[in-house]
Amino acid sequence: MSLRLGDLSRWALPPMASPREGVYLLSSVEHAWELMPTHLQWIQDCTARYGFDDDDETLRHLLYLANSESPKHKKLIFRIKRCLHCHVGARGSQHKKVILRANIHQFQWEWLQNVTNKCEIKSVEKSVRIVCDFYQSRVQEASLRSQEEGVAKEREMFSVRRESDARLAQALEDGTYLQAKNETQGCNLDSLQSDPAACSAEETLKAIRKCQVGRGSTSYSTALGETAEETAARRSKEILIEQSEEAKRDRLLIRKALGSVMG
Repeated sequence: MSLRLGDLSRWALPPMASPREGVYLLSSVEHAWELMPTHLQWIQDCTARYGFDDDDETLRHLLYLANSESPKHKKLIFRIKRCLHCHVGARGSQHKKVILRANIHQFQWEWLQNVTNKCEIKSVEKSVRIVCDFYQSRVQEASLRSQEEGVAKEREMFSVRRESDARLAQALEDGTYLQAKNETQGCNLDSLQSDPAACSAEETLKAIRKCQVGRGSTSYSTALGETAEETAARRSKEILIEQSEEAKRDRLLIRKALGSVMG
């Protein structure tokens, strides 16, 4: 993989103590990534929709996005357990996975190892699946409001730091991304039918709604099926509890226990 890849010029690079270290950190790491079928299908679809050269670049884009998030959002990504593929009571071997052979940069590999160790995640492959789940759920949550919002959310996500990327401009001009209007946003629920450990499509959508952490979020009220008035009434009661001295003490204990995910 060439060190002249365009994504290196669009994103902030890690600190480098010497030219030799720079060459090392920008070198490539080829790996066989174990993904859920919905992850692979989404990556492949987005490669075509948004003008990436290959699935490798699409995967690297998702890793760049995750690493550029604020520390608060990184905790949300890697510390919160989601239920998109957990299927309570299922054995690990029941979760069908597929392989994506893709290159990422050495500094991305080291970042994944760092996150995996600090957050006590089973493997770097699991960390990548968590990243896919997180961003897929953002697109899916938007598409639950309307198909147009889902398309817009996905387009926004894969347009970050690509303002001068002619490939993206061409893909958008061709209207390739609009094909997403005829497809399931974020994850393809049809693939659940072939998974012996899968929840139903309805249960999966409920999990997608609920994994948008935050009782004050739109997605949480969507999961409850509330009207705007009902949300306001619920939140007024919850805010009183959240601002109590007991709640403040609990939050302080949680912050001390979790620490900082990333520097």
